[in-house]
Amino acid sequence: MRWYWNGRNSRYEQQYHNQEDRADEPQWEYRPKGPSGGRVLLLRPTLWALAFSAGVFYVSSDSYVEHQEKLQSSSQTLLSFWGFGAGSDDEEARVWALMSDGYVQRLVGRSHAVYGVKHARAIRRIARLPEWVPFELKRTTVALADRWYSLSPGARCVYALAGVNTLVFGMWQIPRLLPFMARCFLHDPRTGLSYTMLTSTFSHREIWHFLFNNIALVSFGTGVANAIGAEQFSAFYLSAGVFSSLASHLLAPLRPALILPSLGASGAVYSVIGATMLLFPHTKIALIFLPFIPFTLTQAFPVLMAYDFAGAVLGWQTFNHIAHFAGGLYGLAYTQWGLELWARLVRAMKARQVRSKPSN
Repeated sequence: MRWYWNGRNSRYEQQYHNQEDRADEPQWEYRPKGPSGGRVLLLRPTLWALAFSAGVFYVSSDSYVEHQEKLQSSSQTLLSFWGFGAGSDDEEARVWALMSDGYVQRLVGRSHAVYGVKHARAIRRIARLPEWVPFELKRTTVALADRWYSLSPGARCVYALAGVNTLVFGMWQIPRLLPFMARCFLHDPRTGLSYTMLTSTFSHREIWHFLFNNIALVSFGTGVANAIGAEQFSAFYLSAGVFSSLASHLLAPLRPALILPSLGASGAVYSVIGATMLLFPHTKIALIFLPFIPFTLTQAFPVLMAYDFAGAVLGWQTFNHIAHFAGGLYGLAYTQWGLELWARLVRAMKARQVRSKPSN
């Protein structure tokens, strides 16, 4: 997570406020506005963060239980037009009907691999696009669908999160959206807004910040998501982002002169890296400036945490070191104790569903 500078000597202001030859762009300056009147509220964001985290874990565990029930009724792995593997008769019939469509046959042939009903439906929709859509464009779209549905659920979850980061980054590049983006995708403790603790987690203004966090998310997040499941990873990642923002928010009054709006996925990414260190302790990484000297995460991550702890204590202002450090602690704590709490939650959700089913 990174501070969002907007002082009179800031690079942002020089870019957007001192360019008289760019009259077509809106002249705008960030000013914190919100219901708190400039005061840093503590109770409201804390309650919001707790309620959001509880809600996202509840929804994710419920989704996980429903998904497991579907897998039990239709244990399906890899399907093809001629052989459907271990799927149920109903599942096979639906895929067969979708892939037998004449439009599909002309586009992909009779032996195209299919990874379930959703994949088959996507191919059918692509095949039935209007005739004026170029055939090669349809083939390219089918190839993208093949690639997407061949990924594990955990990998799809990670790429979806990276996609949201990309969308928000693109919105930041549109000058006319800057007031909206600053209001809704920066977290400023002075505004009294709580939901921005979540939205700022997907927000990146600078290209290097965006690329670094997305590369780290995909590199480390895929393994964690595959290990703990897409549903649990979604809840873990979102709650980690909110927790790291909350930690920075709660400690902001200790340094009133340094209260700044912040944005970025770094706190959540730190949580993912911390989880990776405990789940896969022998994972090796290489630093950009020392590419030929590999380190294990158990060696590198404590150094990163020590650096951010020092930055938080000494008040370094380049990054939001409090959010980084809090995110790393959250990842370590969740991997140590949260996985068991998730298992208990899933058992409770299964028991609730059993009780809610009508008895024969």
